[in-house]
Amino acid sequence: MFAATFAACLAVFAPARDVSGEAAPTTSRGFDRLPGFNAVVSAHVENSLGPDALPVGSGSPLERGLFVTIGPDRVWAYDLEVATMAGGVFTEKGGAPECAGHCPASLFTAMRALWLSLAIESTQRTVEMPARLAVLAHRNVLARTMLQVVYATAASRPVRPPDLALVLAGAGRALQSQPFHVLPPDGLVLRQGSAALGLRIEFGRNRYVIDAADERYVQQASVADLARLKAVLAAVKKRHPGKEAIILEPDSTVTIADLVAVIAAVRADFPRIVLSLGQDVDLP
Repeated sequence: MFAATFAACLAVFAPARDVSGEAAPTTSRGFDRLPGFNAVVSAHVENSLGPDALPVGSGSPLERGLFVTIGPDRVWAYDLEVATMAGGVFTEKGGAPECAGHCPASLFTAMRALWLSLAIESTQRTVEMPARLAVLAHRNVLARTMLQVVYATAASRPVRPPDLALVLAGAGRALQSQPFHVLPPDGLVLRQGSAALGLRIEFGRNRYVIDAADERYVQQASVADLARLKAVLAAVKKRHPGKEAIILEPDSTVTIADLVAVIAAVRADFPRIVLSLGQDVDLP
């Protein structure tokens, strides 16, 4: 269900037009902001992570939803502690099969229980379950740790995964959000005729490897800094102007602050950000 939902509903690799050449339909829910939600989240960040803990950046206005907070040694959902870590990483052996081992089983169980309680509350009070997940992560937390939390939270939500956004500290201390997607836990097989690039950047400190699922479109290249990365991607965009999706695969050295810097560098040409823990993207 999780993989099918991302492949069919999010269509993260689909071109802007469908295979018939007709423009794909678009929908807009607009910004759904709850008065005081920004203030509540800001206060929680101050109390849990401390001042100036979030990565700095620009994005969209913060929308209401479930928010999870990831510090150096623990994880909260709203203000409920749901997991602990040692040295910024989960030490639990193995992982939940529902997220293909990409998230700790205990965290998956905790988040499934939370989603269940929210589902019961929504039925009793005739309100909607949160459809969005706002991720508040300390700038020094490892990006791969953040992704484990995201997979646990998204895979445990009933019916469909939530929309995802990373929360940033904007100008004047206003909170901003950077939308993103994740690859299905088991990877993704691109459909025939999609003409998708499957463009991917595997990166760590001072190392950025650019390639694509179909090497006919993009030849593998390696660069050492963000300026050269932007130049390579600008050339790819010039050859394939209709493409918007890019997969970012951080290694075990990349922090949230590093990830935000890479997103800022690539999103002008490829605004649909897809994060990965190394899953395969295959052509049939």
